Formats: sequence, C-alpha cells, structure tokens
Amino acid sequence: MKKQILTMFTGLFIGAIITGGTSAYAAGILAERSNHRIFVDGQEVQMEAYAINGNNYVKLRDIGEQVGFNVYWDSDTKCVQVESEKPYTGEAPEKSAEVKPMEHPSQTDVATAKQDIIDRTNALRKENGVAVLRINNKLMQAAQVRADEMAAHTVYSHTRPDGRKFNTATDCPYMAENIHRIADWVLSDQTLAERAVADWSASTTHNKNMVNPKLSEIGVGLARGVNDTGDPCWYCVQLFLYDGYSISSVNPPVVR
Repeated sequence: MKKQILTMFTGLFIGAIITGGTSAYAAGILAERSNHRIFVDGQEVQMEAYAINGNNYVKLRDIGEQVGFNVYWDSDTKCVQVESEKPYTGEAPEKSAEVKPMEHPSQTDVATAKQDIIDRTNALRKENGVAVLRINNKLMQAAQVRADEMAAHTVYSHTRPDGRKFNTATDCPYMAENIHRIADWVLSDQTLAERAVADWSASTTHNKNMVNPKLSEIGVGLARGVNDTGDPCWYCVQLFLYDGYSISSVNPPVVR
C-alpha cells in the first residue's frame, strides 16, 4: 500500500512553498486549498494540500511522515534527499566522523586511554557474564603510583623497586594486579588500550584477574618510560580490589 502511495505522488511539485489563505498565485499559477480527503492504509490523515490545474499537491515531508520514509534537505549537495527504507525524521543523518591518522604513542591522551582500558575490561566481563568493575579513585591513584615507580626505575615487576609487594601501594592488601610494558614500535596499528587489553586477554593469568567475579573495583595507571633496551614505552597497570574491602590511603611512589 505504501509503495502505491509513493507511486501516486511521484509527480508531485516539491520545490515551491505555497503560503497564504485559501488560494495564492505563484509564477502565474493559481493554487487553491484542496478539500479532498486523504487516506493512508485506509485511515484518514490530515495533510495540507493545494489544487493546481486539476491536480492535488502536498508537501513531500508530510507524505514521508505519514507513509514512513525519510525526507530531508542536504545542505552539502543543495538538494532534497529521500530515503525510502528509513523512518521519517525530517533531519539529515549525522556525518561520519572524519577518520584521523593514528596518533604517535607518545601523544596518547592518558585519561582517555585509562577509561578505554576500563571500558574494554568491563566489556570482557560482560561477555563472560560477570558484573562490571566500579572505578575506585583511590585505586586509580595507587595504580598510577605503580606505573610511575616502574617507569622511573625501569623495573617491570610485581615487586616494587624497594622490594615490597605491589599491594603495599595502599593500606589494603586485598588486591590483584596486571602489569604490561609496551614499546612504542609495537603500537603501529593499535591504540595503547587496545594492545594492553588484548595482550592481557591472551594471558591466562591476566585474563583470570579481569574476569574474576570476586574482584569488584578497578584502577588504571599509565606512565611513560623506557624498557631494558632503551626503547620508549608505556608502563601499564591494572589494580583490582576484592569485593567487600576498601582503601583509605595510598602510598607515594618509591624513590631510591
């Protein structure tokens, strides 16, 4: 039925805008308001119509709204666009964001990368039917302490530079930790967050932490440094807190 209506209105005049009372002149053509009833799928609808030279003319937007196809003005191409398979909105679709070249790893937005790591970790948990992790501000600070001290001392280990365990970064020992050290040259076609979570996911031990239902909160730390061969890199840390425990203080990075 809708296709029949579209066919019926194919030759409609859609360029001119007619205003005024019951009749108006445009380019020497007399247009009068039409009193003919209009039905769509057997139901009467209200659409403003004009009779011109014995034919009824209505707005294409009104037809789209009543029949169910989209009509909008494309300001880029300066024309009317009709999308027959999409519902009526009257608005032009949003333009796709311009694809920007990959930033150099050293120019990574740290705050965005941290959130991306958290989001990707929680997406993994959802896939495994596990509740998402809550962001804990104290845990975020502690994870940054761990990343900073590893980067400062080129120490890639769950043991802190002064020999203490990683969980001494806070006053609560009931934590788990994932760490990663990623050289810039590895990130040629991936973001830091993509690579970190992908590598952690591929490791049985690290993946177990990310999907552990007994862990309920998360903190992420990222710091620039070099690896053992002097290559610029990122030190990445995930800290997880066991459910039911809390943190009240965070220790500063180890200084030797």
